[in-house]
Order: sequence, then C-alpha cells, then structure tokens
Amino acid sequence: GTTPMSAGVPAATTELTVAFPYGDLAATEELLTRYQDEVACLILEPATHTAPSPSSQLLPQPSAGRCPQSGGDPTPGYLAGLRELADRHGCVLIFDEMITGFRWSEAGAQGLYGVVPDLSTFGKALGNGFAVSALAGRRDLMERGGLRHSGERVFLLSTTHGAETHSLAAAMAVQTTYAEEAITAQLHALGERLAAGVREAAAAMGVGDHLVIRGRASNLVFATLDENRQPSQQYRTLFLRRLLAGGVLAPSFVVSSALGDADIDHTVDVVAQACAVYRKALEAADPTPWLAGRPVKPVFRRLA
Repeated sequence: GTTPMSAGVPAATTELTVAFPYGDLAATEELLTRYQDEVACLILEPATHTAPSPSSQLLPQPSAGRCPQSGGDPTPGYLAGLRELADRHGCVLIFDEMITGFRWSEAGAQGLYGVVPDLSTFGKALGNGFAVSALAGRRDLMERGGLRHSGERVFLLSTTHGAETHSLAAAMAVQTTYAEEAITAQLHALGERLAAGVREAAAAMGVGDHLVIRGRASNLVFATLDENRQPSQQYRTLFLRRLLAGGVLAPSFVVSSALGDADIDHTVDVVAQACAVYRKALEAADPTPWLAGRPVKPVFRRLA
C-alpha cells in the first residue's frame, strides 16, 4: 500500500520495495525465497516505540528508504534470525539506529541485543542536536565509496559542508559524555519514574484505560483513547492543552538527561490535573468544550 506523504514518489520506485512483517522470520524467508537474488538489503529499525502494525522493509535493488517503526523489544532471537537469513540469501542487513542509536545503549540497539548489522545509520542525537549523521558498517562495503579499488564508486559522502567541523567536534564530545556519564542509564531511570507516575496519576483519576503509556523507558510515547477506547485526536488535543496550561510541553514523553527528578515530578503533577479534565470529558462523552479550537493532527498524514 501507499505510505503517508508518498505523493511524487514514482510508482516504479515503490514497486522496488517490498514490506516484510517485523518479528516474523518465516514470512521474511518466504519473501527472500520468492525474490531470490533480487533483494539488495533488509532494512529496519531494530526496535522502537510504536506497537500497532509493526512492519519493516525489504529493498530489492536498487531502491532505498526509511522503514515504519516497530514496537518494543524484538522477540529474543529475532534479530539474530534476520542476520542468518541475510547471510544465507546474500543480502545486506541494515539497522536504522536514528532513534535507538543513543537511547537503547551507548552502543545502540545492536550493542544491546548483540547482533551486528552490515550497515547502520545514526542521526542528530550523535551531535546532541548539531547537524550531523553517520553511516557505519563493514569495511568492504564502506570501501566501495572509497578510492582503494578499481571499480565504480558508490556515493557515500557529501562534503558540501565538509569544512564545518563543529558538528564533528560535538559528536566526539557527545560520545565521550554518553560513555563517561552513562547517559542511557539516566534516560531509562527518568523514563521509568515518569511512566510509573503517569500511570498512577491516570489510574487515580479513572482514565488509566484511556491515557496509555507505551515504549521503552528511554523513549516513551502515549496514546489518547476516547470513551470507546479508540485513538482520538480530540482527546489528545484536550490533554496537550492542559499540559501546556501547566507549563509542560510534551508531544511525547521522550525524556532527556537535561531533566531531573523535580522535572519529572512536576510533569506527573500536571498530568494528574490534565487527567481530571480528561475524566470530565469521558463522562460527558464529548471533549469539544475543552478543545478551544481545531484538534491537532498527526504530522505524518496523507492529506494536508
């Protein structure tokens, strides 16, 4: 099917990409067998935070792209199974570590789960927000973009901003800080405190089945469900407005090591106040009196 925001992507490109279900090795093997010798790589986020409809991507030559997000920790043995399938079918295993790279462990999801991909990508967390990204991988694959062979070069490096070394300095400092100060352990501790506090506050206000926390402690998101326990942008709007009124900006509950216990406790207090309003809206089966405007919309949506 067409993914959100795909207008302008030629059908010929889309046809070169086949989705495979996250967590299902048998289905992936069936696809690899069906497209024997056509698949360039398996690319996926090794783990992220969204539970519904987990899926990843399998890219026949020569297309490339990001994959939808999968949910929670992978089943034990799943990533190792993908590693074995990629080796057996002669395709490259790529981990998108844009999110997991500095939130799962100092060595990313691959370090936490002990499965090494052929290539992996990292994003701006590498420089704590500075504009930097990284492609890492096996020497023989990386060398294809280098000068020490006689074949055609693969485009791996752009030096448009090559002289701007402040981002590289930031990345070096960030990596040192993560290692020396155990930043991911801090993120997990803060997230666990936040998740426990929010769940307790929501339950105490009688909306524990409607404000739902999901994801890894270091990478929490929340769902807002209506009186029929269906996802609701109206209830999300109500909740976000009440958080803002209490001085909390939280489109998600993804924590930062800049936060401390006092920040988490303040957030939980404001969440409790928001849940009181949420409860009133549920009892009325109508959140509109508390919206004061149009409901918020998802960022990644097909229509503007």
